[in-house]
Amino acid sequence: MAFMRSLLRADISSRRSSCRVPAYAFSCTCTVVRYARCTCTGDGCHTARMAAVNPPSSQVELPGAPPPAANRTRDGEATRATIITAARAAFDEKGYAGTSLREIARNAGVKPSLVVHFYGSKAGLLAATVEWPFDPDTVVREVLAGGPAHIGERLAHVFLGTWEEDGRPNTALTLLHAACERPEAATLARELFTTCVIGPIVTAIDPERAELRASLVASHLLGLHVGRYLLEFGAITAADTDLLEQALASTIQHLCTGPVW
Repeated sequence: MAFMRSLLRADISSRRSSCRVPAYAFSCTCTVVRYARCTCTGDGCHTARMAAVNPPSSQVELPGAPPPAANRTRDGEATRATIITAARAAFDEKGYAGTSLREIARNAGVKPSLVVHFYGSKAGLLAATVEWPFDPDTVVREVLAGGPAHIGERLAHVFLGTWEEDGRPNTALTLLHAACERPEAATLARELFTTCVIGPIVTAIDPERAELRASLVASHLLGLHVGRYLLEFGAITAADTDLLEQALASTIQHLCTGPVW
């Protein structure tokens, strides 16, 4: 009799070990679900069948639910909007020089590394804040790559090319209109041109009276923009882009590297 009981226990143990139930099967007709096993045979195990056809709830896509990629996209857009709002408030209050990326990240509730990931630098974030169509750091590198003798040519090419492309003059005009109406917008526009773009370029070639030269270059660029796209002076509006680029390039080059007047 004892021998028969030992055989029976061995048979039950063999059945239990041969049919393991996935940890995510929460209900079963088996009596030992708490141990993630069942007492059924492998062929007739209700728990194993249910686990196979009913995956964990985290793996099930609900009807009408957006795919995970869409959720990530929306989250990223919301985070960018939060960062831009925090940056605009900080720039308005403290100006470009008085604002740090760490402060903006703290106000936005994100890590500074995420701000850098999205916008590259504080200058890039400022450009995004005023919706400027190119990255200031990239422009500075490209203009300086040609050496001091070609600064005027490269600056004229970048600005005119940007303004002529895909109706983008509207972006700059919007910024100029805002600058006329709001002092803080004027500050952001001024710092974008002089502090983030023109200033670093002129300073890099180390001419005498660099700050004045940078301000004059920025004034000429914006002046051409107003004359061509806002006031629409006939001769300037009708002029070929290449001709305007050559004229603007020679003026900028003289302002950057010419003799001090």
